[in-house]
Amino acid sequence: MKYKILLFFISIFFYHINAFAQINNTDISYILEADQVTQVGENMYEAVGNVVLKAKGLTITAEKVMYNSATTEVQADGNVKIESPEQKLEAGKIVYNLNAETGTAEDIQGFLAPFNYLCAKNMNKTGPTTFTVTDAKISACSGSVPEWSLSMYEGKLNIDGYMQLNHATVNIYDSPFIYVPKFFYPVSSNKKTGFLMPNIGYDETMGAIGNFQYFIAPDINYDFTIGLGLYSERGVQEQFEARYAHSEESKFYFAAEHIKDFGSEADMQSRWRATFKNQYIPVNNLYINLNGDYVSDYLYIRDYDDYSISMFNKKNYQNMFFGELKLKYVNDYIDTQIFYRRDMLYRDTTTGYTQNQLVRMPSIRVNKIVKEIPYVFLEYDLSYDRLVSKNTQYYYTSLNKPKDETEWAMNRFGAYGRLYVPIDAKFLTITPSAYIGYIRWQDSSLPFNFNDYYSPDFGGIYTLNDSTAEKYWGGADLTLTVKEIYKDYGIFRHSIQNNITLSYSPKLKHPTVNTITNYPNLLFNDVTSYQSSISYEFITSLIGKGWNVEFKAEQGYDFMAEKNNVLPLKLKLKASVLGYLTNSTELNYKHTGEFEENEPKIQYFSNTTTLRFFKYFFVTGSYTYNGAVYKNITSNTYNTTAQISSGINIWRIVLQGYYNWSGYNTDMSFNGLIPKSYGGSVLYNAECWSLGLNAEITNSIVNSIDGRYNKNDIKFFLLFSLRGLGDSNIQVFSINQEEPI
Repeated sequence: MKYKILLFFISIFFYHINAFAQINNTDISYILEADQVTQVGENMYEAVGNVVLKAKGLTITAEKVMYNSATTEVQADGNVKIESPEQKLEAGKIVYNLNAETGTAEDIQGFLAPFNYLCAKNMNKTGPTTFTVTDAKISACSGSVPEWSLSMYEGKLNIDGYMQLNHATVNIYDSPFIYVPKFFYPVSSNKKTGFLMPNIGYDETMGAIGNFQYFIAPDINYDFTIGLGLYSERGVQEQFEARYAHSEESKFYFAAEHIKDFGSEADMQSRWRATFKNQYIPVNNLYINLNGDYVSDYLYIRDYDDYSISMFNKKNYQNMFFGELKLKYVNDYIDTQIFYRRDMLYRDTTTGYTQNQLVRMPSIRVNKIVKEIPYVFLEYDLSYDRLVSKNTQYYYTSLNKPKDETEWAMNRFGAYGRLYVPIDAKFLTITPSAYIGYIRWQDSSLPFNFNDYYSPDFGGIYTLNDSTAEKYWGGADLTLTVKEIYKDYGIFRHSIQNNITLSYSPKLKHPTVNTITNYPNLLFNDVTSYQSSISYEFITSLIGKGWNVEFKAEQGYDFMAEKNNVLPLKLKLKASVLGYLTNSTELNYKHTGEFEENEPKIQYFSNTTTLRFFKYFFVTGSYTYNGAVYKNITSNTYNTTAQISSGINIWRIVLQGYYNWSGYNTDMSFNGLIPKSYGGSVLYNAECWSLGLNAEITNSIVNSIDGRYNKNDIKFFLLFSLRGLGDSNIQVFSINQEEPI
């Protein structure tokens, strides 16, 4: 017969298990079950045979449990097991005082969240979340002989943070590999203060490299990272990063780095980068944003992007930066924005580089697409901008020329409105719409020098005086959307959809950079697209279990064009088969009309295909051809990009390789255009660690303040990862070859 007794415990020995992390020190009921429960003394109870002690999310089983109600001491013996949803531990014996929250365990071993395996000869509980252990071993690998482990003579464990190991050794299987007098090992899945895995290596340009960072986590909703980047040929880089989450939507982020670069190829030695991404919502519907990414010079990304501390910094091939402060209020009928923004773009030139800045101080916008009005949709946009364009040309030092600076400022006023009237019929939806727009540019610091132009229909762009110009236009659309027709064949579903769009807007000869001498052209963002056409779109799809195919075709006809009324045919295909094959293809094909010299029939083509064979093999290839740039180049190979990568997974070994080829770059805003890059890697993945080698070769075109040159880089990286400790990407070797252009 099984006996059950209800005990009111304050706590229990294995309070450290995550399931109890949220329990307060108040009376909590526990249930003790056994084959036999006997009172053996005035305050002593003995439970024998299949003893089970249950608590919230926790179960302790043993062959025998003694409980002293006077001293609140619990002793469990014989095949003791402690289980929770996240942990499973075994011990030979447990003695624990419930009031003092202290106790001991002998011969303990098992799983310790989040992914650690612990065994110890003795464990002493010294506080609610703290323990000491002797003759212990911990590892992120499972098994009696883990692939790697940390063993110690003694250690201190805080289940909310780290285990401190004294006189520890790092073991490969059961063989000692290296001795460490003191080591801190993370045992919590929460973010904790401590050193991050360093990145070290060598680069022929940067010299010996070492990036060392210390992570500080005072609380779960905010943390900091401070670091040093050491480059033997360049100097010491200070690094800082901070994150704070005030709420789900109000979040703050800031990162900065600075170096006194004594090997700089830029025109300064004090070099820096700052990145910030912040949003604060003081009241409902009101948003305050402070965002930006800014650098000190045009070569900073080329030199330090790979070592950036910021979590948001990605490959910035266009060398574009910005900073903005924005206030936004939204409701069902109006969105209002007031912001200050500065955009900056660096461009390579044959004589140096340019810095182009566009400042909006301020910009005010009131807009919305209102859907709450019965039977109609209303879209409107009212705007004001104070625009200042600053452009600076810097020359190579060898040219001995001073920088050239120009500035263009103006006020811009804009208004735009569109009305939609969707009519829902049984088989189709008819949506007529009409729109009108007006823009005024005034107080221009540079004179407008374009000719007035008026559309024979409705629209015009014209000057009122040297500093004032205006533009107005209007148009209409009619869209007929035939509702989806489908049929279910059991093993797959087939659907068809048809769309017809009739569009008209006036053709305006808009001024471009050729007629206004300042770049970036402040009027260019206000170019309106000319439409006077009818287009037909056909969409069909097949959807089966684990596979799908979608095909789109669009053909347009321009009523008002003087020639080439038939627009290029646009085709799109997407397909996926059981995750083993995916394909995306797009084609714009000019199949009729007059052709200019060197103009290709294929205006645009792209294809991306991925093939996977279970987890053992994959290959991905992509190819893009842009025929629209035929006027600017002499060889079609320049407007083509291609990429192919493949990998093989054999047992625990992963082999990967890739090849990238890029062609024409219209404005050389890439600071280090990479026409070719290729590489490969080999990686061994064990259960809880990995080790590999990666090699990459790049051919690039690079600018410095002294000139322009071709650069060939060969780099080798050691890839290393230990579960629980992190990973490291160590650049162990590099060769740089430079050739002046």
